[in-house]
Amino acid sequence: MSISDYLIKPIQRITKYQLLLKDFLKYTSKAGLDCHDIEKALELMSLVPKRCNDMMNLGRLQGYEGKLSSQGKLLEQDTFGVLEQDGGVLSRSKERRIFLFEHIVIFSEILHKGSTPGYLFKHSIKVNSLAMQDSVEGDQLQFVLWCRGSEERFTLQAPSPSVRTSWLEQITQLLETQRDFLSALQSPIEYQRKEGVVSRPLSSGRPPSAPPTPNGHATQPNQDTETHEDQDLVLVLQDFSAVREDEITVVRGDRVQVLSSNQQGQSLVFRPANSESPPAEGWVPRSVLNIHT
Repeated sequence: MSISDYLIKPIQRITKYQLLLKDFLKYTSKAGLDCHDIEKALELMSLVPKRCNDMMNLGRLQGYEGKLSSQGKLLEQDTFGVLEQDGGVLSRSKERRIFLFEHIVIFSEILHKGSTPGYLFKHSIKVNSLAMQDSVEGDQLQFVLWCRGSEERFTLQAPSPSVRTSWLEQITQLLETQRDFLSALQSPIEYQRKEGVVSRPLSSGRPPSAPPTPNGHATQPNQDTETHEDQDLVLVLQDFSAVREDEITVVRGDRVQVLSSNQQGQSLVFRPANSESPPAEGWVPRSVLNIHT
C-alpha cells in the first residue's frame, strides 16, 4: 500500500469501534450482565467519528481571519440553500456550508465537492447579536437568521426536516442562554435599586454603594473607582491563570468587559490595557467574576 493508505488506517479504524461495541452490547445483554459501561463506550464511539469529521471540515475553511478556538464548541454544520436579502433586494439561492459555534455563525462558499471539500469564508453573525425567525410561511424547511440592527436577512433552506429541527433547537438554546446571562447581570441591579442602596449597575464593575449608616447617611464610595471608563466593566474577584490558548490570565482587582458566556460556566471577556500588560480577549471561569447568577 502507499503511505497515504497506511496513514488513513487509524482513522478508518475509529468507525469500526462502534460496530465491535454493538456486538459486545448485544451479547452482554443476552448474558444478563451489566451493560452500563458498554453503553457509555458505544455512545462515545458513535460521537467521535462526527467530531473527527467536524474538525476536518473546519481545517478546510479558508479566509476566516478570526480565531476559531475562541468561538466555543462547534455545535452544528450543514449545507443549506441560502437566500440573502438586503434592503428589500432578494438574491437567488446560493449553496452555503454553515458552521454553528457557541458564539458565532459562519457562512462559507463551497469551493469544490467530493471527499475533500473546501470552504471559503463569506460572512458571520455573532451569537450575542443573532436574531431568528423560526418559520417561513409556505415552506416547512426554511428559517431566517439576521444580525440585530442590520437589514440583511439570510433565509436558510434546510436539506431535511430533521436538520432544520436540530438547528432550531440549538439556536433557541443559545439565545435562551444569552437572555439568562443578561438577566443574571441585571437582576442584582434591580434588587439593589429596590433596596435603595445603589444607583449604578453592578455589572459596571464598581463596588456597590455602602448601606446607610445609623444617622441615615450613606458612606461615600472611593472616588477613584467612579470613572466613566468603569461603567461597563466587571470586577475580577480572584486570580485565574490561563491554561488553554483561548483563555487569558486575570488577577484579583482587574476590571473586564463581559462579551459572552457559554453553558460550561465560562465567560468570554475583554481586558483593557494597563500599565503592566496590553489589552487581551479570552475565556475565564464565570466564578472569578463579580457576576451574580
